[in-house]
Amino acid sequence: MRIKSAIIVFLLLIGAQVNAATLSDSIWYFLHGHISESTGNHAEALEYYTKALKQDNSSSEIRTSLASLYAKKGDFAKAEELLNQALAINPDNRTALMFMAGVQASKGLTYKAKAAYEKCIELNPEDTEAYMYLGSIYIGERQYSAAISIYEKILAYDEDNVIALYYIGRLYGEIKDYTKSKRYLAKALEFKPNFSPALLDIATIYEIEGDLKKAIEYYQAVIAQDPTDKKARSRLATIFIRQKEYDKAIVQFEKLSDLNRHDISLRVRIGLLHYETGRYDDAIRDFSLALAGKSDDTIRIYLAMSWREKGDMKKALEELNKINPKSEEFLMALKQMTLIYIKSGTVDDGIQAISKYLPEIEKKPELYILISMLYEEKNDFANGIKVLEEARKLEPDNLDVIYQIGMLHEKKGDSQKALAMMYDVLKKDPEFPSALNFIGYTYAEKGIRLEEAESMIRKALAKRPEDGYIIDSLGWVFFKKGKLKAALEEVQKASILMPEDATIQEHLGDIYAALQDYAKAVHHYEKSVSLEKDPSKKNSVQQKLNMIKEKK
Repeated sequence: MRIKSAIIVFLLLIGAQVNAATLSDSIWYFLHGHISESTGNHAEALEYYTKALKQDNSSSEIRTSLASLYAKKGDFAKAEELLNQALAINPDNRTALMFMAGVQASKGLTYKAKAAYEKCIELNPEDTEAYMYLGSIYIGERQYSAAISIYEKILAYDEDNVIALYYIGRLYGEIKDYTKSKRYLAKALEFKPNFSPALLDIATIYEIEGDLKKAIEYYQAVIAQDPTDKKARSRLATIFIRQKEYDKAIVQFEKLSDLNRHDISLRVRIGLLHYETGRYDDAIRDFSLALAGKSDDTIRIYLAMSWREKGDMKKALEELNKINPKSEEFLMALKQMTLIYIKSGTVDDGIQAISKYLPEIEKKPELYILISMLYEEKNDFANGIKVLEEARKLEPDNLDVIYQIGMLHEKKGDSQKALAMMYDVLKKDPEFPSALNFIGYTYAEKGIRLEEAESMIRKALAKRPEDGYIIDSLGWVFFKKGKLKAALEEVQKASILMPEDATIQEHLGDIYAALQDYAKAVHHYEKSVSLEKDPSKKNSVQQKLNMIKEKK
């Protein structure tokens, strides 16, 4: 019965006016060709289809089948030739039209592909497949509105078509109409609640809109039905990081790592989260595992940082010294070395260790800045300036170098020279935030040009809105203006960002003293004294503390 039915169908398809004997032979060869093709014997199928075509040379359908076979063999030129012949015989051959559209799309001739799909739709206004492919071409061309119109035509006769609903929702998301996007995606989910692509897209939109609770809900829905979904877990981890829920983020990254053990970056991200949460032993384990799978200088620096925070300076330096001086990351390694020498109180060793690389990378002003930082740490400002002047010879217009020279002049006690250097920076770059902040803060300290000081600091803050030093400077301007409430608000922000800065704690003490909240003033002065390294500054704050205690 199946063979008889197939023959009848074929008779209807070919429709050629040939004698019965010829038609019978053509059918016989065609059927055997179809059987051979379905079993993967393409050579035999080609032989049979060719014989069938010889028996019925006017068949559009046999040419279409032959074209499909040639395409499977990788001979797309021959396939296209046969398709052109098929369509010349029968322009309404839907199979050939769809096939030709795919060929033209693959060649980048999308206008020809669109014409073929549109012809199929003309033949059958409810040809869902043709609409889908036509829409995909418009998506590829970023003509999202046109694609939406295509998919809406499907809904006109098939209102619960999940795929069409999904694509419309997704495309509205692309043009940032999130209200409509969510509406269509939600409609798709009504018909198919576990449709992962729609769940993922609607989760993404909620994330973009800042509704993280909803985003988490939808990402978790995806994971509930498919625990291996990497995108959902990755996005979920990212949200947890934004919320500073690092333990939850670690759980997701661990799951992702289990799914892809060869992805070293996941182990690194886990290590960074452990580092962020102060779990340095775990971070050391993670970075060591990552390095076992891939030698990477950035990862090695992370490992060194973990050893440093754990307090093992020797192991930290050992890791950093493994990095080749010719590596792109070597300058970062030197920065970490500098911090280690400062933290361990071995500044002279640091100067000697860092200076030995000058012959190799002498044209890097950053290296000179690092050495100057070490001199600064031991209060040898003159040598620090001397080193930076050498860097300035290499790059006379390097603003970081000029700024640092100014800072050291300030610490040396030459405020006029420091200001001159900062003015020089602003001549070259009026937007340089550190110089703007320096001058603004200096004016505030002296109680002069306060309006100009505020303007400069706000300008710096626009460039670096999370910089605790600049926020503190703005607060200090307010203090000098007598705006104590505004001053307190800003300096408290700075304190949250930089809780271990002695000057910020002193400023809080000054503000609370002015507000006559002596208990809080004492608290912050005491904290400032404990943090301050400069003996003269420490003594100054101690005097303030003593005076406040007398008032209490």
